[in-house]
Amino acid sequence: MDHSTDAVPSFSIIPAIDLLDGRIVRLFQGNYDRSTVYERSPAEQVRAFYAAGARLLHLVDLNAARTGDRSRNHSAVQEVLEAAARVGLRVQIGGGIRGPGAVQEILSQGADRVVIGTAAVKNPDLVGLALREFGPDRIVVGVDALAGKVRVSGWEEQSGLDAYEFLNGLESLGVQMVIYTDIARDGALTGPPLEDLKRIGEQCKLKVIASGGVSSLEDVRSLIALRGPVGLITGKAIYEGALDLEQAIRLAEGNID
Repeated sequence: MDHSTDAVPSFSIIPAIDLLDGRIVRLFQGNYDRSTVYERSPAEQVRAFYAAGARLLHLVDLNAARTGDRSRNHSAVQEVLEAAARVGLRVQIGGGIRGPGAVQEILSQGADRVVIGTAAVKNPDLVGLALREFGPDRIVVGVDALAGKVRVSGWEEQSGLDAYEFLNGLESLGVQMVIYTDIARDGALTGPPLEDLKRIGEQCKLKVIASGGVSSLEDVRSLIALRGPVGLITGKAIYEGALDLEQAIRLAEGNID
């Protein structure tokens, strides 16, 4: 596949690598006790995604998301960043971003974007500080919802915040891009939360990347047809062979119907 341009299409297909104890895994609905381990090394997975045409990679440090400790996956994260740099693949990283030092460290390691999740709920001042210091193009907020309520700390803790109200507050803060995950659909391959995404698009101007539930090219078509989300993150569907990443990228680029 031709990689002669670094331009990102108007709708991006973003493959995901989730790391737990240095290995690539997928969780079912965010449950750490229901994980599937994939034996391919992080660097090998980066190369495979690039070969399929990916321009942006979503990397999650699950250990850090749960506890804030980013040391467990430090080597694996570095492996991903180095492999991505060699082929020119951009990387956004989330998990355990609890303070401005973590944002600075991850960006200095070579990441293009930092995804702030739990801290956006517990320490919203961090988001404002990061936006001012690094710019809205490099700061993404992860909004993870279950039954309309935002969850934090690796999805294990209920915040009590209404997801839609929280999204409106992020827009007021100056956030431009969010990743919206329907936890009930994550890893379940049951289709994306189209109604939720439609409502979000109607009530705010945030650029929304959809995450959770995608299982087929039809799901990709449905998301593109919404004309709201700017992209989707997909993991399990690719690893399990339900979604062909190269075909999904070609569809998003308008190269297949």
